[in-house]
Amino acid sequence: MRPGRGMLALYRANAEALGRTFPDLPGGAVVGAATDMGNVSHMVPTIHPMLGLDCAPAVNHQPEFTAACVTTAADRAVLDGALAMAWTAADLAAATGGGLSAP
Repeated sequence: MRPGRGMLALYRANAEALGRTFPDLPGGAVVGAATDMGNVSHMVPTIHPMLGLDCAPAVNHQPEFTAACVTTAADRAVLDGALAMAWTAADLAAATGGGLSAP
């Protein structure tokens, strides 16, 4: 996965404006998962943001995570993620005059 760093910075700022927090990873590392999006990221600017549900130590593909996905915190994460992404798209459109390239 090769993230669009400028796009990622915009998304993070927008999500933080909604009260979301992000861990500071060593060396600016990006958390990833198995996805075909990695291939796409080598052709076009791409991000793959994730928002937490505050359900640690449960992680994807565990029953405890499944249970956490039907909570108010999970609903809030979905709404915050969608709004942050919409704001990011608006920022990119403004920065590029409506074009498709991204910083």
